[in-house]
Amino acid sequence: MAAFVLADMAALASCLPGQWQFSRTIWEGGEAPQASATGEMRFEPTSQPGQLIYRERGQLHMLTSTPGRPILFSRLFDYRFEQDRLDVLFADGERVGQPYQSYLLRENQLAPAADHLCGPDCYNAVYTFESEDAFAMETFINGPRKHTRVLTTYRRCKDGGRDATGQAGFSAFPA
Repeated sequence: MAAFVLADMAALASCLPGQWQFSRTIWEGGEAPQASATGEMRFEPTSQPGQLIYRERGQLHMLTSTPGRPILFSRLFDYRFEQDRLDVLFADGERVGQPYQSYLLRENQLAPAADHLCGPDCYNAVYTFESEDAFAMETFINGPRKHTRVLTTYRRCKDGGRDATGQAGFSAFPA
């Protein structure tokens, strides 16, 4: 079977909108995972050409000998597609509008254009696209006290992320 290859950033931007389910595993400095998370995510178009809002909600589960209650979380990012790169900006919290990471398209991968430094820590991620309906993001966070690997796999929801009216979205996310 031939590898899935994205023609350009415009092709990538056009295939992402809709609803996705994700599964995330987090390792901190060892071979055994410390946490896992599951949830739903959607890419929402905006009125600005080449812009998508990434919106996720999920539950984090610590993988300890005495697991506690799941921790609910949500996150927003602003994806800005240019001809030759993707810039991701923070879209929630105290850093709204500030750059997070930039990526270059390499066949079926988005590779980091530069390191993202946050204090003494360095964040890098690679997106690997299996098809228009499946991709993974692997993030590495390294610093004096961090040696973290985060693997998130995404699968498009079976209905393509459309509700009964044909609009992108789902009930887990308020408007």
